[in-house]
Amino acid sequence: MSFDFDMHRIGRTIAQLRREHNMTQMQLADEMNVSFQAVSNWERGQSMPDISKLPELAELFGVTIDHLLGRSSLLVEKAVQDKLEELPTLTVEEVAGTAPLLPPRQIDALTDRLMAQEHRPDMTALLPFLPTEMVDELLRQQANQEGGLVRYAPFASEDAIDEIALSRSEAGKSFMELAPFMSEDAIDRLAREREARGESIVQLAPFMDEDTIDEIALARNASDKAFIELAPFISEDALNKIVFDRLRSGKNINQLLPFVDQSTILQLYEAGTKEPS
Repeated sequence: MSFDFDMHRIGRTIAQLRREHNMTQMQLADEMNVSFQAVSNWERGQSMPDISKLPELAELFGVTIDHLLGRSSLLVEKAVQDKLEELPTLTVEEVAGTAPLLPPRQIDALTDRLMAQEHRPDMTALLPFLPTEMVDELLRQQANQEGGLVRYAPFASEDAIDEIALSRSEAGKSFMELAPFMSEDAIDRLAREREARGESIVQLAPFMDEDTIDEIALARNASDKAFIELAPFISEDALNKIVFDRLRSGKNINQLLPFVDQSTILQLYEAGTKEPS
């Protein structure tokens, strides 16, 4: 069973009732003490009226709240009455489906009740509606699990994501699913640690600070270590420096040419092994 409310259907219902009562959107906004933009968003299905507005809206149009929403919901009924504690049962799906109508206080109360259940349900559907600190706590609780952490990442704080990723790295566990959400400082720290151990950092390169990539690539070149895997991520200035350094040392640059810009290739052709001024 789906617990989601159809915002577009609700919007059409509000628009139809407004027209039946010969009201403009501005008049309805004045009656409901909301902005004209709020009414417009309701009718276009881009948002829904706050739970506190439903009884007033229903009374204004002479219909029931169930008629406005297109179906009955005990959760909505109790939320309107501010008696959520009287709900006999509760599911994540029902709370998530109703969440666009609820103020944060009620969402938090329902979430606390779900999390207090003996067998805590999967909270994924509620993540977009939870405060960041609560998502952080859920992420920490799942930190030792393999896979699935990425579902929390878009809603968690960068500090919590860094913390979990660094901890997993220290424990020899995979953290790459979190990499797109980590801070550059944390990514660079892990890259330097891997580099010091002689491990590949190419997976981290897309998320690293360019200066750090340049530094590592230049150091590898200076010590005659392979760095071609980093070539797509090296800055133009650093890449040119490596190219001319290698030319002066009589080293092959063929592998680097696909990553060098056209003007540098022209300079190489015109100047031979001489570095341009």
